[in-house]
Amino acid sequence: MTLPFYIAHATPVRTRIRWAGDTSERNRITALATDIEQLNGVVKAVPRITTGSIIIEHDETQWPSIQAELSEKLSLTFTSKPPAMQRSGVASLNKGLDDLDGALKKVNMDFDSATILMLSALAITQALRGQVMSSSASFLWYAFNLAAMARSKADKIRDDSPDTTE
Repeated sequence: MTLPFYIAHATPVRTRIRWAGDTSERNRITALATDIEQLNGVVKAVPRITTGSIIIEHDETQWPSIQAELSEKLSLTFTSKPPAMQRSGVASLNKGLDDLDGALKKVNMDFDSATILMLSALAITQALRGQVMSSSASFLWYAFNLAAMARSKADKIRDDSPDTTE
């Protein structure tokens, strides 16, 4: 079985190869890095599970000879680098907000709750300062609007369940 990789970055003494196959099989790179370290000319092979890459340090050996050995002995195939994913600014912002919401849910909080908490804190701060930055009433208004929207979202989720009595 051939294992697909592409060269993500290369210098004369260090090359980063990145997994180009199915992401669910990316965990193979740890064992593969151990096998790569055994090859002639390789000083060190460090796996990076998160990015699906292996950093190969080869001080005195040129990359083409190591690449040939990787293909022969370990059945690695090297493909061309995939094109970079193009995202609009709004798509990047939405991805960032989704990531933030996911991180907040891990600590038993969601984005709406964090926003309400932040707006309430800003309202209190502005009221104590004498409304230096913005009106504290507007922060409270936005916080209550978000709370109402979150409540209606929660009601919709509850209403979707079938009503059965037994």
